[in-house]
Amino acid sequence: MIRISGKEPHLKRGIGKLSLIPLGIGGSIAGAIIYGAQKAIATAGPAGLLAYAIAPFLYITIALTYIDIAMDFPEAGGPSRFAIYSHGQATNLINSMSDLIWYLFIPPLEVYVFVGLVLHYFIPSVLTPAGNLSLLGGAIAVAVILLFVPINYFGIRAFTAVGNVVGWLKVALYVLMAAFFIWIGLSVNPDSVRNFTAYGGFMPYGLAGLFAAMPIVMFSFGGARWLADFAEELKDRRYIIYGILITVIGEGVIYLTFTLAFLLNVNWSALGVAPGHWTSLLSLLELPYYAMASTYHLPAMAYLILIYLTLAPIMVGFVYMGGGARVMLAMGRSGYLNKNVKDMHPKYGVPYWSIIVFGLVGAAVSFLFAPVPGLYALINDTVSAGFIGFLANPVAMMVLRKQGMSKYQVPAGWFVSAVAFAISSLIVFWSGWPAVPYSVLLIAVASLIFGIIYRIREGWREALWYVGLIAFLTAMTYLGSDGALNLIPYMWATLITVVVSVALFYPLGLISGLKEKNYKAHLGESGAPSTFAQKKSDKARNREIT
Repeated sequence: MIRISGKEPHLKRGIGKLSLIPLGIGGSIAGAIIYGAQKAIATAGPAGLLAYAIAPFLYITIALTYIDIAMDFPEAGGPSRFAIYSHGQATNLINSMSDLIWYLFIPPLEVYVFVGLVLHYFIPSVLTPAGNLSLLGGAIAVAVILLFVPINYFGIRAFTAVGNVVGWLKVALYVLMAAFFIWIGLSVNPDSVRNFTAYGGFMPYGLAGLFAAMPIVMFSFGGARWLADFAEELKDRRYIIYGILITVIGEGVIYLTFTLAFLLNVNWSALGVAPGHWTSLLSLLELPYYAMASTYHLPAMAYLILIYLTLAPIMVGFVYMGGGARVMLAMGRSGYLNKNVKDMHPKYGVPYWSIIVFGLVGAAVSFLFAPVPGLYALINDTVSAGFIGFLANPVAMMVLRKQGMSKYQVPAGWFVSAVAFAISSLIVFWSGWPAVPYSVLLIAVASLIFGIIYRIREGWREALWYVGLIAFLTAMTYLGSDGALNLIPYMWATLITVVVSVALFYPLGLISGLKEKNYKAHLGESGAPSTFAQKKSDKARNREIT
């Protein structure tokens, strides 16, 4: 167990306020600024801009639930333990497995993007003729994954130092690329301004197109949650407020700007697309900015994208390895994994076995992309498991508040919680078929195996609402317009998902959590500081750590 004082190794508070911008924004955004803009505009036309303007206001409600609980329980991997305080071990087991799957698979996927899009530009042999990783590509992917290990292994100060450098480079690139692409669009593209209204109007596909673009847009914001997993290592717990809010707002500004840049650069004749056929933009076989760079005879545009796609996936990869190691630590504290994952390095103060395990799993998955081509698509689908992990937080927040276990409270808690629950349910539903059933199957198998191995008996009755909600959302993806049966139109399926989730499963979750005071059995077992486990002030704790 980690102690706040004494000689036993513990996590160190090494993330300061000034690091929140480069770490938060740099560690949360990868290729979505390119592909997200392309898909949103292709789905909704110019209204893709409106989708990106709305999304931050929706996602901020989810972010506020993380802030609310993390302020009282600033634990490493906290989102993978919050539900243990409100609903007990079983609900939290399912929730933490969702988080773990998300974190395990993101680094290999990001490395795949780097090898397939950047290295392939210079070394074509990293991909097979079919477009899959070759053995050479797989070997390089393994090497890149293993590079993430020392960045995390040598302590939070090394992690923060590397993150600051790469993160600020990414921020500088955002500014440079956005200014350059917008200037090019306005200067060179004759269609730039006409694209807003001339081809079917601002909303060529109406509200249906706007709603269809929302899933694409909302998925882009999921990365903001990783900051909550480092809450125990912030120099001041209040930084979690600034960090998460800055990240979500920064993501919103960056995505909106790059969507504008993309829209201004759509040159219909040069791209070989009929004017106004927005959906045809999805048929571009190469990166959209590669095509535009070729059209405008501006190789600098392509080079900027190559530089960005080198920095972005690498930073997201090592940040997610660090976040995932904290999730494993949290699961060890909860009794779901071997106690070795809680071991702290005596000098660097990190959960070193968790980091090593993450490196080995990531390396194995990355190499298997080569001999098993279909694995990439399968794993890309199963990362939707992370969105299932969003579902428990809004309910846990209100259960703990009703039980008097919430000293820091965001304003309008009931409204924030209910909206966050509705948005979380929609994000899972929008993940679609077969991503949701793949994710659910993996979560179910992993939860069953680890639940048996580590004899998890507590809280299964309190978890029935959560199991029922996941089953309902899986069924909706099967029946909806994007599902296997296509029985329910998209708009109606979206409405049904919101109404049933909020009217039925949200109150069931509250009732289930309020039946027992689960926090009594688990408070303090992590050894991490909390408002309730210790009565000392933050100032006194900081003096002890120093």
